[in-house]
Amino acid sequence: MSRRPNRTPVEDGSGHAEAFELEEQNDRRLESLSAKVAALHDVSISINSEVDSQNRLLDGSAETFGRFGNMLGRTRGQLARTMATANSRFLCYLTLVLVLGVLGLYFVARRLLSSSPSAPLDI
Repeated sequence: MSRRPNRTPVEDGSGHAEAFELEEQNDRRLESLSAKVAALHDVSISINSEVDSQNRLLDGSAETFGRFGNMLGRTRGQLARTMATANSRFLCYLTLVLVLGVLGLYFVARRLLSSSPSAPLDI
């Protein structure tokens, strides 16, 4: 804010000096308020840009999950066709492979989780 340059205190006993001092105080407070408004403006711009980036991230995630859903639907359809045309021996092998795969993943995950250090090492 700009100050008016032609103000000078007048000491004539009618309160002009007090009015001048109050106006100076108002100008200082106005400048302080202006700085706070500018800081608030910067914060709001930062929040807006963060919201925009989060929205882009969410849009990308929605697109990724949509593609995953389509791929899962195709896989389910292929599995249904395979199950309809497969013989019993193939189904037994498929079931065995799936069960062993799940058990293998379980043991690998359990080993990885148990091997993480829970206490710091003494050196």
